[in-house]
Amino acid sequence: MINLKKYLWIVAGLSLLVGAVAPVEVAHAKSYLTITKTKNTDYNARFVNQKARNDGIYYYGPYYTQHSAKTRDASGKNWQHRFVRVSQTVTLSNGAQFAKFSWYGKTIGWVDVKALQKYSRSQKIQTFLNHANFQGSAMVFNNFTKGASHVSVGYANADKKILNSKNSLYPTASLQKVMTGALIEQLAASGKLSMNTKLSAYYPSVNNSKNITIRQLLNHRSGIDMDETTPSKVLTSQNSEINYTLDQMKVAGNNNYNYTNANYVLLAGIASKVTGKDYNTLVNQRIVKPLGLKHTFAWNQLPSNAQVTTGYRYSNGKANQSGAVSTKMMSSLLGAGNYYTTPEDYYAIQKGIRNGKILTKNQYYDLMNDYHYSYAGGLYHLTGSIKRVRGVLSGSGYEAILYGTEGNRQGVVLFANQRPTRSIDDLAQDLYDVARYYNEN
Repeated sequence: MINLKKYLWIVAGLSLLVGAVAPVEVAHAKSYLTITKTKNTDYNARFVNQKARNDGIYYYGPYYTQHSAKTRDASGKNWQHRFVRVSQTVTLSNGAQFAKFSWYGKTIGWVDVKALQKYSRSQKIQTFLNHANFQGSAMVFNNFTKGASHVSVGYANADKKILNSKNSLYPTASLQKVMTGALIEQLAASGKLSMNTKLSAYYPSVNNSKNITIRQLLNHRSGIDMDETTPSKVLTSQNSEINYTLDQMKVAGNNNYNYTNANYVLLAGIASKVTGKDYNTLVNQRIVKPLGLKHTFAWNQLPSNAQVTTGYRYSNGKANQSGAVSTKMMSSLLGAGNYYTTPEDYYAIQKGIRNGKILTKNQYYDLMNDYHYSYAGGLYHLTGSIKRVRGVLSGSGYEAILYGTEGNRQGVVLFANQRPTRSIDDLAQDLYDVARYYNEN
């Protein structure tokens, strides 16, 4: 049997306990800081002075504005110089200001605004380039040309102390091959030749030419091979450039992938044979003029006032060591790397080969063999609708790369006259991630 008196005493005790606890919780909640002002924003920044400050990072809200923000979730000392994007700032009831930030697209949390220093995307790009001992020019973009970052570092001419700039000229190297491919696609689209036309129609003396198609030349699956040698003298005519290649190349007789400049030298010659015009005239009429390019020239047609970069190497801890390219080599790269350009002009070419100014989108797909192979028409095609092409001039300091989306919305164009001391592929991919997650501000 229940003792009624004892039961009533227990109930009364519990009531007193609840009454005692509830006011404490209410008082505790009132002690949290409150947000008195909120501002939505969008700017880039980096963590600074964290060795001394070691600011707390709070994942769930500004410091002490709720129970989950009473103690830090991470420490600023581990974030020194990390590049972040701020989307919101708030002012708290104690006057402190906190910023909500993300890191490469991932929302992290909140930190005191004093932990951050405004830092533009261009500044971050320059940091990447400097750490790699890169000299040259970069174009980084995430919304076509709108808000693109243009960054140049180092010297175009170290002896004369002329700095690289947006309009400095760099060799295209293998980035030019897609230009030659575009000329061939134009001729195919107009019925002047087909992708199945045999090489023997133009160069019957080439071994196995009856079994080599235009398409195989474009995709480096012709069985042709050639060492990248430098001629003993400057080749002064298009015929001499082509004849040099014909003399140097060999034909294996298979259709395996084998990258060689010879394929594109022959394609340049074919375009000339079909049209009756030399390669430089075709490039000017069909690419340069339609796109309004101001800084794209053949190696032997450079304007006297153009800022042509000198090639350098970084060696033994020293920059600007001799790394020039010889005119003899440049004269041997017809259709495969004998032009100079800028990142901005080259980006315009990439847009032009699928927006109708040079090729339509369907013609672009045809040139790229509908992505049947990883390399086609002058470009590599990677997973995730990414295209890439890299070029380097052997024995020199010049190196270049395009890495970005097939549709040209996001990407990176790098032209170096002092090759980076880390992989230019890795450098381009790091900059591509910067382009994806940060605007230029």
